[in-house]
Amino acid sequence: MKDAFPLVSIITPVYNGEEFIEELIVSVKGQSYPNVEHLIIDDGSDDVNAIATILSRYPHVKWRRRKKNEGQYFTMNEGLLSAKGKVVCFISADDVVVPGAISCVMDFLRKAPSIDGVFGLTGYIDADGNILTKPTLFPRAPISLVGYFAHIPHCSLYIKRSSLERYQLFFNPSLRYVGDYDWMIRIGNSPLKIRRIKQELSKVRMHPNQATQKFMDISLHERREVMKIYHINKWLRSLATWTFFVQCRIWALHQVYNDNGFWGTVQLLFGRLRKGLNHI
Repeated sequence: MKDAFPLVSIITPVYNGEEFIEELIVSVKGQSYPNVEHLIIDDGSDDVNAIATILSRYPHVKWRRRKKNEGQYFTMNEGLLSAKGKVVCFISADDVVVPGAISCVMDFLRKAPSIDGVFGLTGYIDADGNILTKPTLFPRAPISLVGYFAHIPHCSLYIKRSSLERYQLFFNPSLRYVGDYDWMIRIGNSPLKIRRIKQELSKVRMHPNQATQKFMDISLHERREVMKIYHINKWLRSLATWTFFVQCRIWALHQVYNDNGFWGTVQLLFGRLRKGLNHI
């Protein structure tokens, strides 16, 4: 069993995440791959009883609690050092793993043993779990360009634990909100062989209580500092961002055209133009 199905570790840091964590646990538990370790570390949540009550219903989950809040990247490093799996993936408490994702990843790695890791597509859901339809962010871009495109959420990256340890690719715990961006850049700059697969592997939940949404100014400041460290050209980064913005707007107009026809699109454009003029 172990030789045919190497252990995969799903690592989840959680801080006051009782609202969504059960959905994540169920999505991991329901995977068809037969050898999965789900490690959850509570980073000093305010209401530990709420998390503990949920986790008590799932005895297969390995979990621990830290009394003091140290930050998600400190917690993710602790999870990596504690994980037993040959392959690891970091998934936040408010995200979910799509059905069949782990089997898909491990089938790919089994056929390509020299590869260190793979990343796939990412979907998006709202606070109620409804699917948010929007274009995928630069899906064909390699991980070496993640500094410009930021197109790979860590919940859609599976990587061999030994490869991370060999090159000391741990998270920077001094960062509060963009440690995953920094980590991805360092992986992209390393000798690791990371490949892309076309399948969707996870869904990221978009909601107002996300740390990057609540602390947008600090997050942007940290991102700028990381870009300076790794010499990410801010103009090219801005160009990539605006390109995706335009792509999203064109896609949205196409959706409106499909649903409401030409005049529906015209009404949408006219309405937005009139709204903009009213604010002048």
